[in-house]
Amino acid sequence: MKVNALSIARAFVDIAKSLAAEDQGALADAAIHLLVEQGLLKECRTFPALVERVWRKQEGIVPVRLTTTTGNAGPAAQHLLSIIESSLKKSCVLEERADASIVGGLLLSVGDERFDATLRSSLVHLASRLLEPLPLSS
Repeated sequence: MKVNALSIARAFVDIAKSLAAEDQGALADAAIHLLVEQGLLKECRTFPALVERVWRKQEGIVPVRLTTTTGNAGPAAQHLLSIIESSLKKSCVLEERADASIVGGLLLSVGDERFDATLRSSLVHLASRLLEPLPLSS
């Protein structure tokens, strides 16, 4: 079996759940050492985020990413999160991001699903429709 960063992250989470909090640092050091030994040095930077994603998935926590132009949707973000949690009947964790390129609106990712309600995507769609050739009637 080929060892990759994901398999090490899964093993890390499985072992870390049974360890005391003060011993988890040594486990993290061992995991990083294993990544280096396996030639996965570039994955060391993203390993903590990978562990967090694996841990949340095992706990049944759904990641929700809300992207707006400012990265701060204010109270609307918490309201949206409560709606998502009640409809999924699962615990969710919200991450807000800023992306000025979306021009306006929002981009919502819930787990693997993505909902694009951005002004940029609407403008791109409109531009493609305007550039379509008109049907000629004879």
